[in-house]
Amino acid sequence: MDAQNTSPELPDDLSALAWVNEELRRSLDAAQKALRRYVKESEAHQQSDLDALDFTALRAARQHYHQGAGALELVGLPEAATVVRACESAVQRWITKPQRLTLLMVETMERAAFALLEFLSRRLAGKPVSPIAMFPQYRAVQELAAAERVHPADLWHEDWQWRELPPDYAVIPRVPDNTTRAELESLVLPLMRTGAPEIAARASDLFAALAAGSEEPHNATTWRLASGFFEAQAQGLLHVDNYSKRVASRLLSQLRMIESGAYAATERLAQDLLFFCAQCESPGDGRAAPRLAAVRQAFGLVQHTPVNYEASVLGRFDPAWIVQAKKRVATAKDAWSSVAGGETHRLAGLNEQFALLADSVRRLYPSGEALATQLVAAAAQTVELGQAPAAALAMEVATSVLYIDASLDMATSTIPSSACACGVWPNASPRCAAACPPKRSKTGWRSCTAASPIARRWAAWCRSCARRSPMPRSTSTSTFAIRATATC
Repeated sequence: MDAQNTSPELPDDLSALAWVNEELRRSLDAAQKALRRYVKESEAHQQSDLDALDFTALRAARQHYHQGAGALELVGLPEAATVVRACESAVQRWITKPQRLTLLMVETMERAAFALLEFLSRRLAGKPVSPIAMFPQYRAVQELAAAERVHPADLWHEDWQWRELPPDYAVIPRVPDNTTRAELESLVLPLMRTGAPEIAARASDLFAALAAGSEEPHNATTWRLASGFFEAQAQGLLHVDNYSKRVASRLLSQLRMIESGAYAATERLAQDLLFFCAQCESPGDGRAAPRLAAVRQAFGLVQHTPVNYEASVLGRFDPAWIVQAKKRVATAKDAWSSVAGGETHRLAGLNEQFALLADSVRRLYPSGEALATQLVAAAAQTVELGQAPAAALAMEVATSVLYIDASLDMATSTIPSSACACGVWPNASPRCAAACPPKRSKTGWRSCTAASPIARRWAAWCRSCARRSPMPRSTSTSTFAIRATATC
């Protein structure tokens, strides 16, 4: 089970996931078009009777979401299906009250679809990604659906079963009574307001004592999960937010039910407590937080890595933009390689190809304006001269284009920072590089083949260019060596 929590499991049949990915993409696209069509029609009837509107588009969108959720469940992705079910619920609410549907709401649904498609793409590519990363988009859709429950644990799949946790012999057993309830009531408000470590430590001791005095196994497990949860807060291993603060009041309600004689153990509360124990930083050897360590050990969460569910890296862009950008990069890369190799007949379309590439750069990268402008200027300069670019300019542009290409293959969210770290983005100026002759390097090609995958890719392409280019081989290799030093 540790392996499962270290890296989210992929479905056994990736071919089925690939098929579902394409089908889901078409279904989500159809649903979004149907929603936009309805908004457009409703705006046209804004001054007239809403009863005259045709709700066929909304019903079609709901059906597309319903089918998508079912397909995701079939391939073993219940968390992804949960996101689509939320979209379906939102559309169902709009069918009941169609006047509430606005274009802003439809855009919220689209962002959820973008996040889901990027999540599936990363899974297919074998990249580690947790479904919890979709929570910001899921939360936004659930708010549109007016859902009673919106919680990050909804997207955390754990093969739940009740387990017996080791007892804490250092505490005096307690039972649910007026004294215990009064003590917990005195702790709930401070826990919800500040979550101060000393208050959390008292709550941890109280629930450990309740677990020691409980004769019902499920109640005992719930109290021990709560004890580990509050111990994590006391030790600063868990980030306190609104979702974790609400746990205290839910535990108080459970204590009152048990005090009244009801069987109050609920899987939902226990799973939420376990979710927060999984979201904690590792307690190390367990000496500072033995109760939390016991929980993580019993449920196979020792190697689990917490996920930031407040800031998602998924769904920031329309997946169609990424596909379009990759095509534009491939076209620009091929054209520049040919022009750098002396094929001047390719100059005719160079400006247009680099203008399209610059458009994608501006769309996808927050700090891409400078690079986009420089790439367009480099292409214009080359077309104006009517000949192959100088060696330094050719290499500088090649570096920039290849970094864009490689970054699109990695993860869109990491592109600006990774490129800046390599010294190419966005300060590399082709015109500046053309004015500064490269220094000769003693390392040559071999020194860079052991560098990063981007550097090796760069080297392979530049070798190809060097074979066709009239420029001296030493010039090509020296420029690459200078740039690859920054990469390494």
